[in-house]
Amino acid sequence: MALSYNSASFLIVSLLSISFTLTIVKADLIDDVCSNAQKPALCLSALRADSRSKDANLEGLATISIDISLKNAQSARDLVNTLLKQATDPKLKTRYDSCLENYNDAVDDLRGLPALLKSKDYGGLNIHASAALDDPSTCDDNFSEPPAQSPQLKAASDNLQGLVGIILVISNLLKG
Repeated sequence: MALSYNSASFLIVSLLSISFTLTIVKADLIDDVCSNAQKPALCLSALRADSRSKDANLEGLATISIDISLKNAQSARDLVNTLLKQATDPKLKTRYDSCLENYNDAVDDLRGLPALLKSKDYGGLNIHASAALDDPSTCDDNFSEPPAQSPQLKAASDNLQGLVGIILVISNLLKG
């Protein structure tokens, strides 16, 4: 059975419309998540940069956010380790040593999140993501008095907190 030109045109337009609508729904999901994030621009940039987010639902976006946050926490921990090794001031050494513990805790907290997500324990996901958010902030608190925190570490801390904030937004949405 041959399709007429009008039938074929209608079919093509219909399929394109459905495809376009599905794309908009996914983009809206990212926009919805990021509009509630602590740092919306960082959220949009991070999620849109990952090719997996194109077809992701909320749980998929949570997985992506966890992956990005974990990599960022590991990089920040490496930076703290480097700063600790380079520090000559005893106060800085003590502070960076404390920060190293904080970032080790953040990495551990983030490593536990995929299992919580898989088991649909969204409350536990939220609690452990909150702990991972507190760890770099606790490090920052060590630098309330001179000597000052390294600008690179402050930037890494701010970035990590913004990324972990995405996980919190998503966990709250998943909890409903």
